[in-house]
Amino acid sequence: MKTNLIIIILIFVSIRVQAQQITGIVVSTNDSESLAYVNIGVIGTTYGTVSGLDGAFELFLPETISKNDSIRFSSIGFAGQSMTIGEAISKSPMRIALQPINLNLPEVIVRPSFTNYETIGNKNISASRVTNLAIRNRPNQNLGSEVGRKFKTKKPAYLEKFRFYIAQNNFDTVRFRINIYNLKNGKPTENILNENIIIELNNRQKGWIEVDLSNYQIQVNDHFAASAEWVYASSKGNQLNFPITIPSIGATHFYKYGSQNAWKKFSQMSAAMEVTLAW
Repeated sequence: MKTNLIIIILIFVSIRVQAQQITGIVVSTNDSESLAYVNIGVIGTTYGTVSGLDGAFELFLPETISKNDSIRFSSIGFAGQSMTIGEAISKSPMRIALQPINLNLPEVIVRPSFTNYETIGNKNISASRVTNLAIRNRPNQNLGSEVGRKFKTKKPAYLEKFRFYIAQNNFDTVRFRINIYNLKNGKPTENILNENIIIELNNRQKGWIEVDLSNYQIQVNDHFAASAEWVYASSKGNQLNFPITIPSIGATHFYKYGSQNAWKKFSQMSAAMEVTLAW
């Protein structure tokens, strides 16, 4: 009996050590202020998360992740920082300080009222397929995942609104960051925003989510991508998904699973997303 108990304990310990855990807090080098919504993850993998309002983070990694792989910390308005998994584990719990960078902010121009508005995108919400963001048992372990879509404007315009549809949501609270990207080689590249645009949904809210962008003076030309990035969820919940239309003729769908992963591009597909342009 004693021998069996020892075997069970050894098996349990073996299972426990197979998971590598990295914890810490992210702050600014300027004033040591905590940094919220920092993207944290193993570059090029699905393993990632986002720091909380207090700058704290917790990241679980399988034993299969090499200690020579790189973990990256990045945030709008700050220089990114990378280190090896081995170094991060040795410093855990760690304190990461990111250096603010000088952004070339566009000149604020007083403009007359717009006279032209156009809403473009995909408004189909009856699609049978969905993209699910939540991972069962560890819902915060793929924070930083994004769902986006390519848009095209016929002339230089400003973004007035962005809206997207959530088919299912059983979290008490979730937050999304809205991102607008330039495209390179057909995929999202530079984020043209200079500040976080965070929206919060409460009480398992779903359906169309509309974001007013009129105060941000976001100018777009030709092709661009707009996305909703999952940056926070309350502890209880396991369903958070977007309907995906297949086929969606002429559309391009983007998906990034993991905070520091690469973008995936899918032609003839689209989430239910729309933007309103003004000029």
